Amino acid sequence: MKKAANEIICFAKNCVYHSGVSDCTAAAVEVGCATACRCGETQCSTFRLDRDVKAKPQTF
Repeated sequence: MKKAANEIICFAKNCVYHSGVSDCTAAAVEVGCATACRCGETQCSTFRLDRDVKAKPQTF
């Protein structure tokens, strides 16, 4: 499913910017590594651990 450029799909449910479904609420997202050749070699530098994640309802 193609999303608009300003909509970011994210499944990192333990991140403070995770919406609870699949959307990222961060104003901007930084993704690295500069030498990545495969998806598994990338990383989201915007990720911040949500310390209250256990209190959030889990949605799948």
